[in-house]
Amino acid sequence: MQAIDDSLILIPSGTYQMGSPESERQRGTDETQHEVSISAFYVDPYEVKQKDYQEVMGENPSVFRGDDLPVENVTWFDAVHYCNRLSESRGLTPVYTVDGNTVTWNRNANGYRLLTEAEWEYVCRAGTTTIYNFGDQVHSDYTNFEGSYPYLIEENYVSHTNPEVVTSRNRGETIPVTELPPNTFGLYNTHGNVAEWCFDYYGEYDLSSTIDPSGAASGSLRVNRGGSYNDFGKHLRSAYRSATNPIDADQNLGFRICRNAEAGNEMVVTTNSLDISTPENPKILVAYFSYSGNTENGAEIIAEKTGADLFEITMANPYRGNIYDVSQRDLMQGVHPALSSHVQNMEQYDIVLLGYPTWWATVPMPVYSFLEEYDFSGKTVITFSSHGGTMFGDSVSDVSKAIPGAYVGCGFEFNYSGGSGLSDRISEWLSQSGIRER
Repeated sequence: MQAIDDSLILIPSGTYQMGSPESERQRGTDETQHEVSISAFYVDPYEVKQKDYQEVMGENPSVFRGDDLPVENVTWFDAVHYCNRLSESRGLTPVYTVDGNTVTWNRNANGYRLLTEAEWEYVCRAGTTTIYNFGDQVHSDYTNFEGSYPYLIEENYVSHTNPEVVTSRNRGETIPVTELPPNTFGLYNTHGNVAEWCFDYYGEYDLSSTIDPSGAASGSLRVNRGGSYNDFGKHLRSAYRSATNPIDADQNLGFRICRNAEAGNEMVVTTNSLDISTPENPKILVAYFSYSGNTENGAEIIAEKTGADLFEITMANPYRGNIYDVSQRDLMQGVHPALSSHVQNMEQYDIVLLGYPTWWATVPMPVYSFLEEYDFSGKTVITFSSHGGTMFGDSVSDVSKAIPGAYVGCGFEFNYSGGSGLSDRISEWLSQSGIRER
């Protein structure tokens, strides 16, 4: 490969344990630990800055503005196109060929690319085996995250019994990519600031592919890693995997670039495996779980605008008392409570607009009960959520993982009751989602 002066860091080849041990608390079932070998490659110590993105792409889609802040609010395809354009601008061979939903990666090319999920975890860990690359607990002195919700806060929120669980600063916005200490490989902000798009389609780990794996050949969701400024501590763990629609742009999402140290010898072809077509006049269901009425208000507005059927997800034994306490218990014990309401003829619906309050950065446990009750294969599911400042958390990823046979579209979030502009924002979201108002 030709020598290039671009300030990327050479990462040595190595073997490590990808995923999390079964003893790691709050781990996902998709984090199966297995040995992976990674070839040497070059990686940017920083997340892509807005200044650089503007120079290459001629635009800056970010919500938080600043030359040295990470670019965010970018889709996976935006990140791929940036890599190709940057390669062309520097006389390198572009890595990716994009043909609709089929993206081919030429591993022989010397241009810039996204990290694979295995490469990302390798450089994030930087030789460590702890939950984070700086230890087993998270603090805002080391990372930019929602410091009010450190690792294991869910079981220490009402009754604080673990002295290692300490709240810290919630900055509420991204910070310059050079801030906060780097890991031992010299990479900044691998935990927090913005979650970083990876190349891979989301899917179960292929335990037979352990040398420079590139993920599933097909799927509908792309992986992002590391968590963001607005994420809970549990979502910043080195092993945590988030799955997102590749056309989704969010102020939590950015990326980091890398390039090969040695040429490969294969073409990696990936394509969207969900071929879900929506009828011209789809049958729509607005299904929602609400506790204080905020989500119910949004659901009623959506149903009125679309003429959709309205269905409330209700529990056989509703939550009572301190909502933090009762919802925390179900969350920590993995309880999906019984429901008292049921959809008749779910098969008749083409689109399900699914509403809920964001609790503990995910969906309430009764929503999981709802998702498990029906077959959503071949349907389009689009989420909407009310919250007190944490936006979606990682709820959309959690919904996507729960119903892999459905197409999960780009969600809509609103703070508390949504305010006077809620109706207009809903109309904009429906239009972007291709749903006509009546």
